[in-house]
Amino acid sequence: MMRRWIARAGIVAVLFVAVPAPSFGMGMTGGRDVINPAVDFKATFTDKDGTKVDCDRVNVGGDVQLEGDMGRGTLRIAFENIRRVEFTGDGHDYRTATVQLKNGKSVTLKVRSSLAFYGQTSVGLYQIRARELQSIAFAS
Repeated sequence: MMRRWIARAGIVAVLFVAVPAPSFGMGMTGGRDVINPAVDFKATFTDKDGTKVDCDRVNVGGDVQLEGDMGRGTLRIAFENIRRVEFTGDGHDYRTATVQLKNGKSVTLKVRSSLAFYGQTSVGLYQIRARELQSIAFAS
C-alpha cells in the first residue's frame, strides 16, 4: 500500500515538473513578452529627477498602446500615433497623462500610477512606473 502511494506521488511530481501549467512564469504581464513586443518603438523616458533613458522595444506589459480613463470610459492609443506623453499630478492611484498625438491633437487620460513601462537599453531591460515619469518622447 505504501509503495503504491510513493509511486503515485513520484509520478505526480514528475508530471508537475515536466508539464508546465499555462500560468507559470506569466508574472504581472499576463504572459506577454516585454522583451520582444510585436512592434519595435523607440522612445526617451524622462523621470521626475530629469534622468533621460533612451530605449527601443518600448511597451506597456508587452502591449504597444497606452490605455487610460477618459471620462467614464477607457481609451487605448496605439504608440504609432503618439509623439509625446507628459505626466502630471502625484495622486497615489492615478496620474494625468497628456498625450500629444502625431496629428497635432492632444488627449488627456488618467493612467494608473502603477502602470509599468518597459524598454531595452544597451545594458539591459529598463522598467519604470508611471508614478516616476515626467515624460516619454517617442522617436519619429
